[in-house]
Amino acid sequence: MNEPAASADRRRFFRINDNVGVHYRILKESELNQRIDSLINPTDTITLLSDYNKQIDTLLSQVVIKDPTVGELLGVLNKKVNCVIQQLELESRITQKLVHKVQEVNISACGMALAVEEALETGTVVDLELMLLPGRYLVHCHGVVVATAPANEGDGFHTRVDFTGMSPEDQELLIQHIVKRQGVLLKALRDDEALANE
Repeated sequence: MNEPAASADRRRFFRINDNVGVHYRILKESELNQRIDSLINPTDTITLLSDYNKQIDTLLSQVVIKDPTVGELLGVLNKKVNCVIQQLELESRITQKLVHKVQEVNISACGMALAVEEALETGTVVDLELMLLPGRYLVHCHGVVVATAPANEGDGFHTRVDFTGMSPEDQELLIQHIVKRQGVLLKALRDDEALANE
């Protein structure tokens, strides 16, 4: 990202301090192109499952007419598969809570500043997963480290990252989250000022 464009983006997008679940991993050179393609053209699992369920329902209704016993058996098997999927989703949510370290970050739709334990060199590309709270929406993208400095307090490093390779849907989700959170923060500020003036 060139400097004037990055500067324009920073002025164009709101920045807020927010608690966000963060998981990052440094990418190897060999992973960069492959990972960007998968971010821009993600496979939407929920849509795929929905499509499969529609196909199963259509075929199942035809089987029930021809052979009710086989139709009933296939219906029960489909319910069993759906139970397994729901259990896996539940376990995935629990794992995500453990993987995503919740911390205060300064975030906009084009990047964020966060605390990390290791010094990341400028230009390092990381694979980023952000969990937006309280809705626990996941945003996945790459981040390019633009600055790192030792943290003022405690261990670790204050690191600034520019987002890259974010899908338009994830960017829209992030913008909506930031605008909503900014509204909540401004309301809390006005309420505090009103109480102070009473």
